[in-house]
Amino acid sequence: MHITFNWGTGIFIFYCLFASVLFFSVYKSTQYDHSLVVDNYYEQDLAYQDQFDRIANSAKLTQQVRIQVLPATDQVQLVFPADLPAPLTGNLLFYKANNKALDWELPLMTDGDNQMLVSIGQLPPGRWKLQIHWEAGDKPYYDEKILDLK
Repeated sequence: MHITFNWGTGIFIFYCLFASVLFFSVYKSTQYDHSLVVDNYYEQDLAYQDQFDRIANSAKLTQQVRIQVLPATDQVQLVFPADLPAPLTGNLLFYKANNKALDWELPLMTDGDNQMLVSIGQLPPGRWKLQIHWEAGDKPYYDEKILDLK
């Protein structure tokens, strides 16, 4: 049997391939998680001036917040400037950009030396953004650091 390949057959094959690629693209797009980074992005955008002021307050500090990963004990040590008035209040957010379910928020609880140890044994390895919101006296601050946990 001999099959002839004319222009009608070419159009039919092209149409079938195009439809297959289109259906595959639609299928893959339904499998993708389109979650936003934050749910209330509009409210956060309106309050960005407050966030900008917190960042500016942090930049004016004589010493920046020091963060050290202690792999031997699965802890992160945060050292706040000693000249900040105690007690410091606020929270820490371990933010995982590729999986919102892994984000972890906890209250800031420093000792008398403005230091805090955080156990990170439950966090999976990878790149994390540590977002620190805190207040000293009546002044709000914000800082963020990138952590590469192994």
